[in-house]
Amino acid sequence: MERVRHILDNDRIVGLFGMELLSFEPGKVRIQARVAEEFLNAHRIAHGAFIFALADVAFAIVVNAETDAVGVQWSFNTFRAAMPGETVTAECRLLHRGRSLLVVEYDVVGESGKLLAKGQATALPASRDRFTSPAPGK
Repeated sequence: MERVRHILDNDRIVGLFGMELLSFEPGKVRIQARVAEEFLNAHRIAHGAFIFALADVAFAIVVNAETDAVGVQWSFNTFRAAMPGETVTAECRLLHRGRSLLVVEYDVVGESGKLLAKGQATALPASRDRFTSPAPGK
């Protein structure tokens, strides 16, 4: 849970979008956020980037809960819109944890429980030092 708390406290988009952890167990997480005015697109519905960000943070929590990993592939289908003021929930489940890749699936649902979006994502285990060390030659 310490690694999960680190992600929630240090991933800037979590605070920006007001995301809240609902539940966590190894290999599965649920998070939610409310569709604020700032997250609407020109059609006055939740921007796709908001919906994707919620799913992506759930993905990050699941794959980084036990090891450092980075996302390298996402498949994301949107079926319905989320409306202003609606609370949206993302649930992510680990499908495969291998030595060289992790695969998850995620669902994003609205307050009514209707499916808004669904997808899969892949991450590669990676050393945290790889991203905090100066670039070669600098």
